[in-house]
This record gives sequence, structure tokens and C-alpha cells, in this order.
Amino acid sequence: MSNLEVGAIEYEFARRDSAIASFVVVHNAIGSLVIDALGDEEQKERILGGTINMDKTISFGLTEPQNGSDATGLKTYAKKVDGGYVLNGSKRWIGNATFADYIIIWAKNQDDGNRIQAFIVTKGSPGLKTSKIENKYSLRMVQNADIELKDVFVPTKNKLTHSKDFATGTNVVLE
Repeated sequence: MSNLEVGAIEYEFARRDSAIASFVVVHNAIGSLVIDALGDEEQKERILGGTINMDKTISFGLTEPQNGSDATGLKTYAKKVDGGYVLNGSKRWIGNATFADYIIIWAKNQDDGNRIQAFIVTKGSPGLKTSKIENKYSLRMVQNADIELKDVFVPTKNKLTHSKDFATGTNVVLE
């Protein structure tokens, strides 16, 4: 579909219920679209099939308690280890995170000059803790969460291959 067609569908969702529209935007526009734009072919095949047909849900973890969505001030970091990366840090106001099967976590990769890169953390990973932010007055379906990452292992296959290109603005086309 074209951007206009997607926008029209989102508008119709929002006209009826802004919470449903927010869920769809998080899941599709800043979830699946990021995998499609920044993942390699294996990542796309492995993850997108389940998220497109809604068997699996996805979330986008950028915002942090200290910096909001200012990516340049990220405190969450990744460290290369045998077979992958270990992530440490925290995120705040992350939509869909309490129930997402995949959370795209943006972190500074200490072993790549502190470049901001994306890592796919799977539900139930040891060291991953999501806590629902309570007492919201609207958009409750989205279930915003606080996320804590304490030595969360992410296999190499779950580092979004082209996220380092995105951070530098090279060779990435978002349609």
C-alpha cells in the first residue's frame, strides 16, 4: 500500500479508537517497518512473517528515563561477547512492551565506537524486565512500560544488520 493508503487506514482506526490506532502504529510503523528497513533477508524472513499476520507482536525501545527520545544521549549500551551482545540499561514509555514477542532496543555499541544500533530482544530473555506503567487515563490498550535490561544476551543474529547504516544515514531507504 502507499503511504496515503496506510494513513487513511490509520485515520479510520483513530476515528473509532485512538488506542487501537496507537497499537497499530507501534506494531507496524515503528516495529515491523524498522525490521524491514534495517534487517537482513534472514531477519526479515524469521521475524516479519509472524508480525505481519499478528501471530507475534513487536515494540520499539528508544525512549529512556533520563533523556526521553534524544537518541544522542542514550545510556543503554551493548557490549560484544562470544556469540552476540550483552545489553544493559533502561527504557521508559515503551508501547506494547509488556506483551511484545520482540522489542527493538536501541543502544550504543561500545565495541563499534558507541554507534547507536538496534538489537532485537525476545520476550522472556533472562535479565529483561518489563513493568506496565499504571494509572494511565488514555490509550490503555498500548500498555506503556518501563524496561530494565541487566546483562541481557542478544545473539548476533538479532542485531539489526543495517542499523549502523541508519545511524550514519548511509544506504538506508525508508519507503
